[in-house]
Amino acid sequence: MTLWEDTQKLQNYIKNNLNIENKSEKEISDIYQKSIDCITDHNHLYYIENNPIVSDKEYDELFDYLKKIEEYFPHLISWNSPTQTLIGQIAEWFRQASHTSKLLSLENTYNSQDLIDRDERIRKNLNKPVILSETKNPVNIEEKKITYSIEPKFDWISVELIYKNWKLHQAITRWDWLVWEDITNNVKTIKNIPSKLSENIDISVRWEIMMPKSVWKKLNQEKETNWEQAFANTRNAAAGSIKLLDSWEVSKRWLVCFIYDILDIKTWWLSTFDTKTWWLLTKLGLPTFDRKKTTDNIQNVINICLDTETKSYLDNQDCDFDWLVIKIEDNKQREIIWATEHHPRRAVAYKFPAQQVSTQILSIDFQIGRTWIITPVANLSPTQLSWATISRTTLHNFDFVNTKDIKVGDYVRLQRSGEVIPYIVWVIKDKRNWSETTVNPPTKCPICNSKVINEDIHYYCSNNNCPAQIKAKLEHFVSKNCMDISGIGDSIIDILVDQKIISNIADLFLLTNSNYQITLQKLPWFANKKVSEISNQLIQAKEKPLRRLVNWLWIWHVGKKTAIVIVDNLIKYYSLKNDELSSLDNLIKHLTDGDFINNIFWIWEKTVETIVNFFKDKQNILLLKQLEEFWLNFDPIKYYKDKENIWIFEWLTNWSFSITWSFPMSRDIIVQEMQKNWRRFDENPKKDTEIMLIWEKPWLKKSKAQEFETKIIEGRDKIIKEFPFLSNIVIEKKSATNTPFSQSLF
Repeated sequence: MTLWEDTQKLQNYIKNNLNIENKSEKEISDIYQKSIDCITDHNHLYYIENNPIVSDKEYDELFDYLKKIEEYFPHLISWNSPTQTLIGQIAEWFRQASHTSKLLSLENTYNSQDLIDRDERIRKNLNKPVILSETKNPVNIEEKKITYSIEPKFDWISVELIYKNWKLHQAITRWDWLVWEDITNNVKTIKNIPSKLSENIDISVRWEIMMPKSVWKKLNQEKETNWEQAFANTRNAAAGSIKLLDSWEVSKRWLVCFIYDILDIKTWWLSTFDTKTWWLLTKLGLPTFDRKKTTDNIQNVINICLDTETKSYLDNQDCDFDWLVIKIEDNKQREIIWATEHHPRRAVAYKFPAQQVSTQILSIDFQIGRTWIITPVANLSPTQLSWATISRTTLHNFDFVNTKDIKVGDYVRLQRSGEVIPYIVWVIKDKRNWSETTVNPPTKCPICNSKVINEDIHYYCSNNNCPAQIKAKLEHFVSKNCMDISGIGDSIIDILVDQKIISNIADLFLLTNSNYQITLQKLPWFANKKVSEISNQLIQAKEKPLRRLVNWLWIWHVGKKTAIVIVDNLIKYYSLKNDELSSLDNLIKHLTDGDFINNIFWIWEKTVETIVNFFKDKQNILLLKQLEEFWLNFDPIKYYKDKENIWIFEWLTNWSFSITWSFPMSRDIIVQEMQKNWRRFDENPKKDTEIMLIWEKPWLKKSKAQEFETKIIEGRDKIIKEFPFLSNIVIEKKSATNTPFSQSLF
């Protein structure tokens, strides 16, 4: 099942089950885990792939429902919940780095009533006597007015920028508050970032990397000229540019940045740093976007948000903005209000209603992906929407078509989900003149004319050698998450398949042969340099770790994470049994062994079945043997980044632990420390779980651990005595009023 289908099911469940307090724990537990998986995948698409498939509002609805579950069922809270940390993934080609301060997300709002409610809550909190961090005496500041600032919202590539001894020291992309990517060398190429401040000071700031619209349009023109895939929007372009391996290439992308928040600063500057954040940033010579308005009245804030001139102003900028940030200006008030683990209470992002336009469906095409699924795609009367011309949009599946009652010739309301994906909101049925035609699923494949198979809401092409499937599989094969072969984009793949130069994945490696290279050079699109680049990339692909190849195989329910788990367990088996796994035959032997796969932690029963069936299929085996003949790597240990640790895997196999709520810190920190010391984490206690760590309020997990006769270690002293390496992180919870203010406002 695709992420989009999982999302639709969750959305339907939420719509029909808004009141969860009367739901059974079994039902809610299942929905809770599905929500975590779904939101985590959407986080990955947004933060890593820069390719969101849902609107911000749809994402917020999923996230808010997850928080609601955790409110009513706190004992279900999982350490990997997106409410506990920001889920993402580190790119492999950059060095890891630690943040100096926690980088939080902003909560979103879409209506004026929510802003009024927030203003009332803030005033109630400020009316309470509090103890500020710099004084021991209670202070009541109820008479002081709340001043709000309204600023454009940067929603691009968020980075922490660190200056030491007034010199640029480090730039770290946003992850959670622990670790992410060091992109310092690339950031130094951005023209408006000063290498030296105007004052000798140590400071950490938060900022956003952007690509101007004018640069984005020029870059896409160059890409189209070179038969390369164009960037869908400026955010994709900025993300793709800042993570280029060649800093010289980054310098030619003309990226810009704006700094909007101070994360950490020397103590002696605090007397200056009162309500003058923008003033201080400007004084230090840091680039800021100086368009903001201030007011002490929430109704004025609402008026600015609803004013059409505000959105018009942002649309006319060379950088993309579609939000406003509403912040409390006074830092003492900010400190009192403080923040949750996920977002600050003293700032909120107001999202403009998504722009919608009316257009007509001219015709329907059918596309086929690597999963054999036939997807209906609507050809639209070209229309301008959020600075882009939209002429096509996916209809996802035939259930979507039937639910929306979409017909060829219909006029529809169109918007862009997350300002990226065109999406049909509804059909304008008042405009129908009865000449519209019903959209029927095809009975024959539109590409190869093979028989179409129907299962549930999906229709499949029955031909494994369908050219459309071959193209989609090739696109997946060369992608960054799989074999990471640059230089072979969608347009190149179209040419190779349409010209019948290749007919399957294995044929791709024929392009390293001089005879095939001569054939390529005869085509008008391939210069000698391009052919040489493709050949070199294919040769390098033979030295990639096995997990990349397993991820490409496109086995149902097997993605990047599961591929890693499979390879890790093959290595464990190798280390414990001293078995030879370097050949494809031995790999097939293990991955057709249901008992072996069943014993792999993480893999579900349905996934076991799909893995076994895949490696028993004769056509799949034939293709894999062809790849082996081209010397692709089938050894799980070869090129494995952690191969020096494989002899310690026995600890992971035989030693596991579980923990239960509530600890005075995020539980993922404990999990990370335990895993560093080779302990396997079980989210819920199992029969083979050896130890249960408990702090307080154990709820049902303690009973389950007792039922399994799991060893229970309860209380701070006992935990630290058993695991001394936890002594530095297992600390008493601090009062919010005594927490230093050096935490990001965003």
